[in-house]
Amino acid sequence: MNVIVAGAGPGARYLMTEQLRETLKAADVVISSVHFDGIIKGHLKLGISDTIKYIEAHKNERKNVIVLASGDTGFYSIAQTISRQVPKEVNLRFLCGISSMQYFVARMGMSYADMKLVSLHGRGGSIVPHVCYNKKVFSLTGGDNKVDDILRELVAFGLGDVKVSIGERLSMRDERITRDTATNLLNRKFSSLAVMIIENKNARDPLIPLRDGDFVRGKAPMTKEAVRELSAFELGIMPGETVYDIGAGTGAMTCTLALRARENFVYAVEKDREAFEIAGNNMKRLGIKNIKLVFGEAPSDEMKDFPPADKVFVGGSSGNLREIVTLVLRKNPKAEILVTAVTMETITEAFALFKGMGMEISSRLVSVSDAHKLGRYHLMRAENPVYLIKGVPKEA
Repeated sequence: MNVIVAGAGPGARYLMTEQLRETLKAADVVISSVHFDGIIKGHLKLGISDTIKYIEAHKNERKNVIVLASGDTGFYSIAQTISRQVPKEVNLRFLCGISSMQYFVARMGMSYADMKLVSLHGRGGSIVPHVCYNKKVFSLTGGDNKVDDILRELVAFGLGDVKVSIGERLSMRDERITRDTATNLLNRKFSSLAVMIIENKNARDPLIPLRDGDFVRGKAPMTKEAVRELSAFELGIMPGETVYDIGAGTGAMTCTLALRARENFVYAVEKDREAFEIAGNNMKRLGIKNIKLVFGEAPSDEMKDFPPADKVFVGGSSGNLREIVTLVLRKNPKAEILVTAVTMETITEAFALFKGMGMEISSRLVSVSDAHKLGRYHLMRAENPVYLIKGVPKEA
């Protein structure tokens, strides 16, 4: 069997490539969704799982089968799923097409050279982290992340003033394009067949480090910038990972972690009311939105609702380190945990706990001194030394 997965464009026949039109003439079977009912006749209407079952059932037949994919085969397409699952007996090829992203960006007179491209169609995840750190974001929508859901989330996270362009039923006769702020679009209804471009002129560059002077501190404790950067380095946080910050304090470490986990969220817990308020204000003032901060003492009831963490920073455990680590590993047995300690008691507890749980342990003592001016001279003033104690499950 010969199978060609072909990008058929956003939906209008005139956007099908000439190569696809010629290939359709030689097809024995054409498979597509109902999306192409108006422009293709006599095709099998099958979903992705049934398409793969059809190919498996007929793999030894001498047939030319074309599977029509919306948009382009290389842009969040069913082509990748088919490629992974078709039997090896099948001769598989791809034909490119015009994606909804290309079409919509052109209709808006924009360029996608500097645009973050994401898909929330039929996936989990959130648009918020992407909008925080990119001036322009294109997103496919659908499933649990329809346009209405995304607009509500943007407003809920303080991004109601971003400019949103929405393209519905692109290239079809009833195409509609709408542009306004997220807040102004909030209560309108939109088609389930839609894409979005979100513009955030205040997007933050996640590669610019945060200095101690960037934060309002009050009386709340704050992890100093050198320790913050070394701690984030030790955890090795990747952009899409889920991160916990236990004992958020002023939010300085929370914000540092959020920059590293810039395509996901940091889930933070703080038990002191003043520190909790200061942390929230710092996050808002710095424009770092990919944080979910809860008030309580870890492991609080709210923390139990957090998604499983990939990496965990413990800056303050209030004597509950064992309970915190137990909860973290129950959610994800491969989670990596970093504890900062300045007292011998916490150092001893962390080592004993990680060892007792069969974790690989690494540690680093950080001693930082800064120069301070005294008359005509500069003298070094030392901060308290801080231990970074990391536990990694052996199976990880």
